[in-house]
Amino acid sequence: MKRCVKRLTVALSLVVLMALVSACGGGNNNNDAAENGSATPAKTDKKTYKWFVARGVESPPAVTVKEIADEFSKTHPEFELVLEGTGDRPSYLQKLRTLIASNEMPAMFDTDPDAYASKLVQQGKLVDMKKLLQELGKYEDFRPVALQYQQFADGTMYTFPIEYGIEVFWYNIQMFKDLGLEPPKTFDEFIKVAETLKQGGITPIAVDGKDKWPVLRYLAYKPFRMTGNDFIENVKQGKASFKDPAGMAGINFVHELGTKGYFQQGFTATDYTAARDLFLAGKAGIYYMGSWETMNFANDKLSAEMKDNIGFFRLPMMEGAKTAENDYFINSGIGVAFNQETFDDTMKEFVKFLLEKYPEAYTKKGQFSPFKYSLDQAEGMPEIFYNIQDEIAKSGSVFAVPWDTRLDPATNELLGNELNALSLGAHTPDEFAELMDQAIKENAPKYFK
Repeated sequence: MKRCVKRLTVALSLVVLMALVSACGGGNNNNDAAENGSATPAKTDKKTYKWFVARGVESPPAVTVKEIADEFSKTHPEFELVLEGTGDRPSYLQKLRTLIASNEMPAMFDTDPDAYASKLVQQGKLVDMKKLLQELGKYEDFRPVALQYQQFADGTMYTFPIEYGIEVFWYNIQMFKDLGLEPPKTFDEFIKVAETLKQGGITPIAVDGKDKWPVLRYLAYKPFRMTGNDFIENVKQGKASFKDPAGMAGINFVHELGTKGYFQQGFTATDYTAARDLFLAGKAGIYYMGSWETMNFANDKLSAEMKDNIGFFRLPMMEGAKTAENDYFINSGIGVAFNQETFDDTMKEFVKFLLEKYPEAYTKKGQFSPFKYSLDQAEGMPEIFYNIQDEIAKSGSVFAVPWDTRLDPATNELLGNELNALSLGAHTPDEFAELMDQAIKENAPKYFK
């Protein structure tokens, strides 16, 4: 009993002591300080949100978003957006999946509406962006194709577009004139142009083989003209075969381009920047890439030979095509997904602020916005900018979907690796078709039911 009384006495003494210290000013008494005119504002706890970026932290979309985020933080000091990126796309995807598997999903990250993202949606990890844009009254402000590109096959949308572009074949106008060439309108003409360039001692086509997706585009061209997107939507589930006419048409096309030397030597090790620079140095006649490169083709640092010497042409046609001349690869780029767990009121306010500021800020950087926003001639942009802007206005409503956003991850990785081998002649077209059909058979059931 004496021990209990002793403990109670000590406890009461501590309480009294704490009260005395507080009364003497030892605590954080902001009210007393305010009365004396020396109030110190309570420190705001800053919350950092990470955006894991696939498109490069110095890319126009990333720079624009960061500038707007910094402006937002002036009125919301608790908010801070930090960007983190990595090298090429395969490395990015590998690190992203490692982060998510380790329960370190970033607040924002770049992803396509692919099979992997679909799994995240099923697990309830991503914010429903269609619902959010509609709630904020911004859904109708976007170009329809920009939003359609971000959607899964069932129409749901969990990524936010911050880019928009058409994909075209850029070409060296003077090279074509010197060899008496016109921009090809059919695939047969395209092959003839490539052969003429090669015979003229010029590398016909500069391509980024290291990142794999640019070569994958060449595989998809003919199937898109023949079936729209039906072939890829069916083959990804094993409902069609790479041995079907559309599949073999694409396979044979890539095999011909590679084995006849129409791609630059060493293309499998050439990255994005090196492929573009090869074209801009006047060492290749054709370079396929999106309109996001437009301002690089109007750069004051270009040589006199390339200045005002870059044109573009559309995806060629073929007999019996089911898609129109103005239907081709049109996209809003890799989208931005938001982590459901970290999507709090502050982040929601930031997204609302971003939607207001982004269209003008991004377009004035010489880019093309996913919003219904354009620049007039008074803005003084280069002629090539307005030419592409006009082409965008004339583009169709049927767009080719990138195959790497449709296939399951395992098949997609295999396809990227083996496609270059096909181009180099390490696989025959029939062998490649068999290899891909087997991969679909083994992997697709895990993602498509």
